[in-house]
Amino acid sequence: MPNFIIIGAAKSATTTLAAVLSSHADIFISRPKEPKFFGRHYGKGWPWYRSIFRAGCGFAWRGEASTMYASPLREFRDAPGLMHRYFPGMKIVYVVRHPLDRLVSQWRHVKGRCPDYVAFERILSDRRAARLLIGCSSYYERINAYRKYFPDQQIHCLTFEDLIADPAAVLGELLVFLGLPPQTHSILEAGELPKLNKVGQKGRAHVSEPDWPGPMRASVIQRLRPDAEAFLSYIGKPKDYWTW
Repeated sequence: MPNFIIIGAAKSATTTLAAVLSSHADIFISRPKEPKFFGRHYGKGWPWYRSIFRAGCGFAWRGEASTMYASPLREFRDAPGLMHRYFPGMKIVYVVRHPLDRLVSQWRHVKGRCPDYVAFERILSDRRAARLLIGCSSYYERINAYRKYFPDQQIHCLTFEDLIADPAAVLGELLVFLGLPPQTHSILEAGELPKLNKVGQKGRAHVSEPDWPGPMRASVIQRLRPDAEAFLSYIGKPKDYWTW
């Protein structure tokens, strides 16, 4: 069974992170890597969930990476409590990126797969879209749902920007969090991250980068910035780490 879970955030390099970790000799990532068990697929039952880790028997660390665990969707609202009920010693990994960049990437992903999805400039007027897209970028709110159950010592947060800028250092810190030596030469390609997220590109590749209507951008920033600054303080980053 798993002893760590990457909970999100969606479109923040979770697929790349999971793939890199899976190349480590002591780490196994479930197949599928995003089972969404503590939510949408809880009805599949524990025998199914156990089966996706069967090949990881003997690995020191076994994990999965379901990004919707850090979402505001109703079907995942019980994820933190369920995880804690069955795995109180679970280690939680949360990777985030600039809230606006993440929002745009997720919208492009959904729009690419569902052409009838709401137009970008109408996100705020669509309650479901706003809840998903803004909610998944409300990092402090999302992580606090886990902090109700898990101590900070069991939670490790990292940023997409740091991961891209210095993968060896960021992954080294993550390995230490998992109780492993901070040696990354075997999981990086000449010190660089592999370019792996072809699945995530399937949707985005067909949708152009949208333009932000000025009033809409200001409104979204007003909603996200206080949360972002609180989250940055929590992880020891300055408030201006992300520029708006």
